[in-house]
Amino acid sequence: MDERMEINILDYKLKLTSIKKGQNVISKYTHALLDILFLRNARLQTQYSFVNVTETDQDYSVVCEESCLPLLKGCGEELIVVDGIWVPLVVSVGLEGISTAGISKIAHSVIIPLADFQISVYCLSTYKTDYVLVKESDLPAACRVLAHDFKITEENSTESSEIKIDRSEIPVRKDAAVPRLITHRYTSPENTFYVTSMDRCSVETQALALIDCLFYSDSYPHGAGEEPFLSLSMVDQDISLVLDEKLLSRFPPNVLFNTKECWKMVKIGDMPEGLGFVIHGVVAQMSDPIASAQISEYYISTYYYGHTLVPLDQIENVMSILEQRKNSAMAEVAPVESLHPV
Repeated sequence: MDERMEINILDYKLKLTSIKKGQNVISKYTHALLDILFLRNARLQTQYSFVNVTETDQDYSVVCEESCLPLLKGCGEELIVVDGIWVPLVVSVGLEGISTAGISKIAHSVIIPLADFQISVYCLSTYKTDYVLVKESDLPAACRVLAHDFKITEENSTESSEIKIDRSEIPVRKDAAVPRLITHRYTSPENTFYVTSMDRCSVETQALALIDCLFYSDSYPHGAGEEPFLSLSMVDQDISLVLDEKLLSRFPPNVLFNTKECWKMVKIGDMPEGLGFVIHGVVAQMSDPIASAQISEYYISTYYYGHTLVPLDQIENVMSILEQRKNSAMAEVAPVESLHPV
């Protein structure tokens, strides 16, 4: 019996894009984003889709299916489209005995091994699932690395099939004892966040609130030290929202799930041209010390930043751990990785 954990390669071909913020810019893209988020499934009569829209202080980072890209391309010149097709991986079973939530569960078995072997990832934590996106061109190498711990299956339109990896092709893991040096500036906004969800059937009745949060967040000024942030994911029938208290107040009571757990954010990134698709190792650098401390962590990649969400009562501990790691004279830079954030 194969007792390895399982990774499933979902049957989506995804594009990563960024819409740079500017005066009246998002209004050019509103119709296309509404179509991708709310109308496309009804028009195509399908229940399956993969889309994430994340607003930061710099941009709207949009992950969508390749077939949706023409809708965005015709809107304006502000759209940045990252080269290549990306495919989502998800750990579907296993992980018994691990008490942490979010990406901490897979940091040492998925994120760090991929970083060690120069394979870039784009991470999207949602209410139910953590998606690890890899470039389609890197998928064979990713499968060889992950086959050390995982049984790997691939979805197609009708069934799932196992990808067989010869044991001789599985590379030897690198020394996990070498800590990763944190090489980029990180900050913690003052906002308190919630990782939540709603029933798919509630989308129609809450459409105005969702649109308000997505496109009119500036109408509610942020307090000192707070920053705009909203992440909306719609994957098949699952809907996930990461939002702060101000945006949470736009929804009626009892519509959103699990709004009692509070989270704080650590944002990493210090490059004007964007951390998103030119710098490697970011997810691994942040997840390694947090997961090693057995602290739950959600992670959302965007074009300009990486965003780590940790429990409210752990933020001081996390900031101390990160500072110690950053300043540690014993920390060594991990092996040179690839062109995108891992």
